[in-house]
Formats: sequence, structure tokens, C-alpha cells
Amino acid sequence: MATYKGIQGYTVQKLSSDPTASEAVGQLWYNSSDGKFKISVAGAGAWASGGAIATSKASMGHAGTQTAGLIFGGNQGTPSPADNNITATETYNGTAWTEVNNLNLGRQGMGGAGTQTAALGCGGSDPPTRKDETEIWNGTCWTEVADLLVAKNNGAGIGTSTAALYAGGYSTAMTASNESWNGTSWTELNNINTARDQVASGGITTAGLVCGGEPPGAQYSTETETWNGTSWTEVADLNTQRVGCGGSGLSTLFLAYGGNKASSTNATETEAWNGTSWTEVADLATGRTSLYNGSQGTQVSCLATGGSDVTPAYLTLTEEYSDPTYTNKTVTVS
Repeated sequence: MATYKGIQGYTVQKLSSDPTASEAVGQLWYNSSDGKFKISVAGAGAWASGGAIATSKASMGHAGTQTAGLIFGGNQGTPSPADNNITATETYNGTAWTEVNNLNLGRQGMGGAGTQTAALGCGGSDPPTRKDETEIWNGTCWTEVADLLVAKNNGAGIGTSTAALYAGGYSTAMTASNESWNGTSWTELNNINTARDQVASGGITTAGLVCGGEPPGAQYSTETETWNGTSWTEVADLNTQRVGCGGSGLSTLFLAYGGNKASSTNATETEAWNGTSWTEVADLATGRTSLYNGSQGTQVSCLATGGSDVTPAYLTLTEEYSDPTYTNKTVTVS
């Protein structure tokens, strides 16, 4: 015969309010305020609305993380592309953007690398002139340092403020040039396999990744290349051709999002790279391009900031990607 001790089960904790979903995954509780049993579950990755940037713009340099982001320079879109390149720098605390000290030289299409308190901005353009200037951010101000070997814009920024790559881009034409920064000077290394600009990029100087972009003679690309510290290797293609997409993460775990795709529409598609292949995941809420120029987070936690739509209108919106997403759900009992 069963005893009470054997069949009594476990005590369910009674709470007056729900705990934070991410801290309570797999837990069951009773909410005494609304008289319901609750459980927290982890769901698939998703984009959510974040704080708006102070100035609508695209083609900025990016650095940092989802909760400590940095953007600098860019294109405001008005009154014309020849005189709208800006020096503005903004920092993100996970909720809101704040304007801080400006770049020394206003430009768009800079390469970005590093963190919110130690970043690198290099190259770019003040149309029609490509730039070779490099600036270092120390968390308070920008300082000009040694120039790139090749003046170019729209290349791929990879790494940190003291160990970085600037690969591809546009000089007098699409270029495959790949330069390495050691904190003091630039050195030419082995080129990427396909010359192109406006690629998504991420990783470090011994393990980098570039994908998408605009190669010579074609408007959009699916090509992905990884860097092992010595040479670039072509690997599996993106599922969606695109140019100007954003990207965040490492050479083995990377997220590519947005961009402009065939038929001149802006992509909402987001793809996750696992080191071998790409998988489509949650779409951006707003399709847009000109999100490239440096990683801003990881594959599971990053930002898509500003950009432009097909009008083209320049945007202030920020979206935050999180994977997994956490939700408190009511348990139905019968």
C-alpha cells in the first residue's frame, strides 16, 4: 500500500511576481498574484527593438557588443553624398545611445574593430576621395595613427584596436588587398580570393571571416571566406546573395543579416554560420542595407544599427538579436 510520504510529490514555490525568464528556465512556480502556475522556456533566436541612434545614418564603423556598442562616422544621406560624411561617435549601454567625442576626420565606409573602450577606425571615403587615415579610440577620444598602405573604403574590419585586419574594399577598383595592424603599423598579407567590397566580417587576426559583398562584374555575392592567420579559404556559400549586410561573431560562429539582394530589395534574412554551413534563422523586423564595417557582438547576442532602405532613407533604428529568447508561460492544468 502506498504511503503519503511516497505519493506526496514536490513542493511548488509560491511567488507574488514572476522571476526573470532567463534566470528561471526549466523552473515551475505558482504566481499568487494572478493565481496561475508558470514555467520559463528557452525559444529560438529573435530580433527585438532597441534604442534609436541619435542621428539617422548608414555605412558607419562598428565595434563592441550588444550591451556596450560603438558606432562612428557614416553617411547621413543628405543633402548629397559628397558632403554628408560625419564625424559623430555614439556609444550604447544596452538601452540607449549617447553621443561622445567625434572622429578627427568625417568619412563613410570605414573599417571598424575592437570594443567600446578600445576601437580602431580605418580607411573610408569622403566622396570621391578614398582615405588611408587610421584612428584609435581609447574610450574618450580619437587619435590619428599610421595610415593604411592602400587608401580604400567599404572593406572588412576584423579584430581589435591592437591586432586587426582590413580586407577587401574599393580603392581605384574592387580590391582583394588584405592589411594587418599590429597596434603601430600596417603590413600587407595574403589577399582574399575574391576582390569585393561591402562584406560582413568578424573574428580575430588568426581566425577571420568575410561573406557576401559586391565583387567585380556582379552586384551581389554569396561567397564566404575564412582566414587562418596565413591565407583565405573559400567555404560554403550564404543561402541568400547580398551586399552591404551586417555581421557579428567569429569565424566558427557567425551571424549575417540584412543587406541588399537581387531585385534591389533590402533583405530581412538572417543566417547563422556554424563553421561548416549557413542556416536561416529569425528575420530582421526591417530590411535594410549598409550595415557592414565591423562586428558588433556575437552570433547569439548582437546589434543591427542604422542603415538605409531602398528609398534610400537613412535610419535611426536599432534591433537586438538574442538566441535563445526566454519566455515565462502559463501552465494549463486539467
